[in-house]
Amino acid sequence: MNCQRNMSEIRYLLIGDGSSPHLVKWVRELVKYYNVFLISTQGIHPEITDLLPSGQLVSLDITMKPEGGNLALLFKIPKVFSLIKMIDPAVVNAHYITSYGLLAAVVKQLPYKKYLLVQSAWGTDILVTPFANRFYNLAARYSLNKAQLVTSDSEYMTAVVKKLSRTPVLTFPFGLDKLPGFDPALKQRGFFFSNRILSENYNIDEVLRFFNRIAKDNDQARLVIANDGDLRASLEELSRDLKIEDRIQFRGFIPAAEQEELYQQAEFFISIPTSDSTSVSLLEAMAHGCIPIVSDIPANQEWVRDGKGGIRYSPELNFSSLEEFRSQGARAIEINRKLIFEKAIFPDSMLHFSQYLMKYFEIQG
Repeated sequence: MNCQRNMSEIRYLLIGDGSSPHLVKWVRELVKYYNVFLISTQGIHPEITDLLPSGQLVSLDITMKPEGGNLALLFKIPKVFSLIKMIDPAVVNAHYITSYGLLAAVVKQLPYKKYLLVQSAWGTDILVTPFANRFYNLAARYSLNKAQLVTSDSEYMTAVVKKLSRTPVLTFPFGLDKLPGFDPALKQRGFFFSNRILSENYNIDEVLRFFNRIAKDNDQARLVIANDGDLRASLEELSRDLKIEDRIQFRGFIPAAEQEELYQQAEFFISIPTSDSTSVSLLEAMAHGCIPIVSDIPANQEWVRDGKGGIRYSPELNFSSLEEFRSQGARAIEINRKLIFEKAIFPDSMLHFSQYLMKYFEIQG
């Protein structure tokens, strides 16, 4: 509470995609401690407009491309610099290193009084983009090195940040608002759930082939895919080619309440991306007592440990393997929920983050 009282008048400026649910989570917590402002590139989520006064919200109305190449953002340097002078923030926090982070780092070099620059990494901006070509690598290094603090959502991503920069890193996942209740009676045997993006990185085609192997040996098996993406049409066609379309539902984007109901009912949650940082969906599934089936990548290894809390995916994984794991399913659920409670409750992480910033301001006087 002392932290909240002392920091409530500090102006905290976010720069990022104001339409993103991830940024909503940050705003929801930051307003407990700071006077929050937002510069968004492409719209503002309705929940953010409820949380912040309209005079503290600015949209630059730029269409950002997820595949990169958003150099138009740099043409907004004069506008953003002018807004920063008007807002007069003590903290500027850019979300996504190789776009908004680069913009914030360039603006930071323009002549104005000192403020704390925090760069928040989200995943591909550190794990993939900097290694696509030399330009992106230099942009990532520049963005990180101009900051006083970087936030990362996994130990794996933190290790990559430290290879690119010596800027201090604070590591915590986006996490859950709270640990949800759990009722084992709601679980439906043979119900598989996936809500990752229907794009190449998330290997939903392999999810379908895996489910096809399971469905041949288990008449109860069914799969719900609750997300969308550019591969949806081809994935629906693949389900027909495999003759499992009557066992699969493609739901597209769904409301949070409907998704929570699916988590409560699903016995297994499957997420097998080629590259990823800590997945909020994985944390949510673990908290709701789903048994996770995950690809063997570093970020997943931080949460699904030693095969006790879930199953590492391989192309050989079949119905017999799942049956073997079922005998320890209750123990896996207990392990996972305890882990989420201890390390992935976002309000707790943001309280620690705010306390960290308070110490910084105390040192700076």
